[in-house]
Amino acid sequence: MQRLRAASDGEIGAAFGELEARERGVRAVLAALTGTGWDGPAGTVRFVVALESGARESWTVRFATTGVSSVPGADPDVELRLGLVDVVRLMTGEADGALLHLAGGLEVVGDENLVLALGCHLRTADTGRPLIDPAALDPVAVSRAIAGARTEHLSSVMAGGFRSLVLSEVFGRLPEFLIEEKAAGVRVAIAFAIGGRRDGGTDRYVVRILDGVCTVEVDPAGETAVDATLVLEGHEFLRLVLGHLNPVRGVLSGQLRVEGQVIKALGFNSVMRIPGS
Repeated sequence: MQRLRAASDGEIGAAFGELEARERGVRAVLAALTGTGWDGPAGTVRFVVALESGARESWTVRFATTGVSSVPGADPDVELRLGLVDVVRLMTGEADGALLHLAGGLEVVGDENLVLALGCHLRTADTGRPLIDPAALDPVAVSRAIAGARTEHLSSVMAGGFRSLVLSEVFGRLPEFLIEEKAAGVRVAIAFAIGGRRDGGTDRYVVRILDGVCTVEVDPAGETAVDATLVLEGHEFLRLVLGHLNPVRGVLSGQLRVEGQVIKALGFNSVMRIPGS
């Protein structure tokens, strides 16, 4: 594992260039999982791996109380599509599944909740790090991940099973990015009404800055008093709070709408260290 972590993308491609080497790798992973028993979520996952040649291979794995096994030809609950190098980086703990998904390197087709459950349960053999680690979703890392992502892809991610994980981690760490010296005399409450959910619903958060302290309220009850509400879709929220969307430009373009005191809403960014800006 240490040798693979130190290898370049080209070296990884060469090491697993032959089918026999890839099959050995799959057997080794399955043996490691089966050897420790399986007490995690049950389901069938098909991995579709893009090779450097442009060809694709698929491997179907069943996770069950009886163990973890290869089940070629079985109908999967979810299909994961990614490149060979990303597979290796994920299994060695160098890459995180959620960040890879946000960046567009991992496509999820099917039960996203199963992927989340499996990813949080599966751990790398030597480091013990989960393949999907909420700790990896700090705003700086997420900002880097979405820098080149297409709008259609981000919209899809923020409509599905990864939405709640991303929102909770980003909002949970937002107070760390307050510029205390600039916020010393600031008193403002900004609500975020975030649409784009698959069920058509909206998630609501209230961020309060009071004399140099930032707090976040999740799904506030009733008519909580705020100075302004930013109404926007999930993918635009990510771009706004992570430095890829200028708030003034967003209002002028219609990508976000402000209800209430526009000046206070637009001034929110001035007291925050925006990760991608």
